[in-house]
Amino acid sequence: MGKKVLLAEDEKNVILGVRTCLDAVGYDVEIVEDGEEALNSVKREHPDLILLDLLMPKVDGFEVLKELKGKEETSKIPIIVLTAKAEETDRQRAMDLGADNYMTKPFKPQELWDVLKGYLPES
Repeated sequence: MGKKVLLAEDEKNVILGVRTCLDAVGYDVEIVEDGEEALNSVKREHPDLILLDLLMPKVDGFEVLKELKGKEETSKIPIIVLTAKAEETDRQRAMDLGADNYMTKPFKPQELWDVLKGYLPES
């Protein structure tokens, strides 16, 4: 069984690209399309890594970060933010809330893989 990755994203093209990249190297990817689902999934699935969009329905990515990094049982899960929010203030806020890395959209698959391989042990 591969490592578990939670992708919290509501843009179909990003979902497809990330899933293709991770499926190709043997990781199990669960996809949720809003922050509330992301929080529920983390409790249920205990992923090895979370890829998190900041602009999501119901509960935004900032709140997801705050909740997950604020609890002992989920604080060690690496969270990589994937977002269209390119302002330095947004990046700093996410990092202050505990994000482990921050990537702005659009990004190339190789750029994503270069960041991901630092957080995921080989399958």
